[in-house]
Amino acid sequence: MRIAVFENLANSAYIVTKVLRQHGQDAELVLDPVDRHVMSDPRWEDLDIELPTDQLAESRLPDAELPEWIRFRPGTLTDRPATPPGRIGRIAHALPKAPGMARELRLATRVAGWRGARMVLDREWVVRTLSRYDCVIAYGMGPAWAAFADVPYLAETWGGDITMLPFYDTGDWEGHETVPLPGPKAELSAQARLQRLGYRRAGRVLLTDPRFDPFAERLGISGKSVHMGFFIDTEKYAPGPEPELREELLGGRAGPLVFMPSRQDWYWKGSDRLLRGFAAAAERRDGAVLVCPGWGADLERSRELIAELGIGERVRLLGSAMSKGRLRRFYRAADIVADQFTVGSYGGSALEAMSCARPLLISLDRERFAGRFDTFPPVVNVAEPEEIAAALERLFADDAHRARVGAEARDWVVANHGPPLVQRTLDLCAAVIAERAGRR
Repeated sequence: MRIAVFENLANSAYIVTKVLRQHGQDAELVLDPVDRHVMSDPRWEDLDIELPTDQLAESRLPDAELPEWIRFRPGTLTDRPATPPGRIGRIAHALPKAPGMARELRLATRVAGWRGARMVLDREWVVRTLSRYDCVIAYGMGPAWAAFADVPYLAETWGGDITMLPFYDTGDWEGHETVPLPGPKAELSAQARLQRLGYRRAGRVLLTDPRFDPFAERLGISGKSVHMGFFIDTEKYAPGPEPELREELLGGRAGPLVFMPSRQDWYWKGSDRLLRGFAAAAERRDGAVLVCPGWGADLERSRELIAELGIGERVRLLGSAMSKGRLRRFYRAADIVADQFTVGSYGGSALEAMSCARPLLISLDRERFAGRFDTFPPVVNVAEPEEIAAALERLFADDAHRARVGAEARDWVVANHGPPLVQRTLDLCAAVIAERAGRR
């Protein structure tokens, strides 16, 4: 069984492919030639670097040896230009292949008009490449391209691909009250129609977060949806010392050290709640330090709040985005990691921190997670500033408690987001291959 894992947003597909291969499975990562963001580059996962946040879309990463199981269109990774080619250039490159894509272009036109056909032609290399595998695990808009490749596939979810993208033409995507459309309406409407096609034709849809359940119901795909946790490379994200980085971040203070990897965003992350909670807890712990990114939609509001709370000397705002290799070092250097306090669910960063045996402060919806796992995630479940402050005070004061919470967090991630997911994934791939063969 040859498996392709497609669309490497946040390097999720790279991690899945690597873990599958660690367990002997023939799997390859297929990169989207249109996605040139550095966080989608496999090198971002392993490099130990920082980049200014305004250069993430076009920066060229340092040369590094790539695994032989990564597939990319020539000229789009190792020889990538500083500025990605525009839409017209990409279509001009694919136009000679259009006669061989008559079936795909007719379907795309019927589903999403001429814009949909243009998008499929733009992904000609992707469609052709995915068609060569026995099964595809598709992230992002990958379900749409896998549908046009006419190959058995699992639709994997990470967030906006199921909560926002399929509803851009209906006006009720997640957060539509405050989050505007991220592009031209006509373009996004065509993408929405293609994405719905991708979900309809998927053999299974893997829901990585219970908050996706109502969106699956709206799309009419609940019957083939499967709850499946995020893959975490628990061998890479493991406990380890980082004494030099820790000393640098503490800046002469005794600690403890709290780290929040999430951007400054009051709506999606609740950054303001952590700042208020930390300020209250730090009143009784002179050595405590908070480290968090110095970027995001609410950076200036956070700066003002830090000044108002009088904790400027205790908060380190980082000026650059960290590669995943460097982010792991920050997890290890910290005593406590804080994620988000508004959404009610977790993402990859939270699980990576837990896998490094760090106590995690986060807001999880208990009703949403009820029955999802054998045990509720062993996190410090808090939402309001007063709750955050009380939790921090206890973690600050009790080293043994802090170590115990961290150890339980790692054990839980290994059991629910680590190696056991491999066989479940392979069983699902085999099932959709068999179902496709039976229908034919």
